[in-house]
Amino acid sequence: MKRMHSAVLVMSAAALLSCAACASDTPPDPGRHADPAALAWVDKVCTGVAAGSAKLSQPPSVDDADPVKTRDAMVEFLGRLGSALDDMAGGLHGAGVPPVPDGQSVVDKATGNLTETKTKLAETKTRMEQARVTDQPSLRKVISEADSTMGQLADPEGPIKDLKANPELNLAFGESATCKRVYGTGA
Repeated sequence: MKRMHSAVLVMSAAALLSCAACASDTPPDPGRHADPAALAWVDKVCTGVAAGSAKLSQPPSVDDADPVKTRDAMVEFLGRLGSALDDMAGGLHGAGVPPVPDGQSVVDKATGNLTETKTKLAETKTRMEQARVTDQPSLRKVISEADSTMGQLADPEGPIKDLKANPELNLAFGESATCKRVYGTGA
């Protein structure tokens, strides 16, 4: 059962948890450093993501003997994930337009991806809440439908990938002490 429900949770959380990649594993160009304004902007974004990530520290509990309880725990987790995505959107909005070339278009793409993710998540949560679950097979069906809905995401890696597509922001993400501290990843 744990393997069965893990797919929907992994897909659902991918948009937010992929933000752990804020600090790049690829070392930045040693001869080049991020613009201080871009670095400050990235720090704001990572701080907003961190607030949302904290809401996901407790995965849903699974009770193999009670599929309804398992479904309800998954619905509750999807609600927390939605709230975490709202925090991320708030962090992006609060950070404003990044001070880099094409900054507005980069943010527009990232927020579009985030909006699509939130919409699919809300659809998944609603369907799961309304689904009739009486036994393990009916729970598997609900989970399969959730996987299908979440699988429709254009880019399940989330908006950070869109932001890091900009070379200046990618450099800033790689140098951000805030992102490294929050996510514990090295640059």
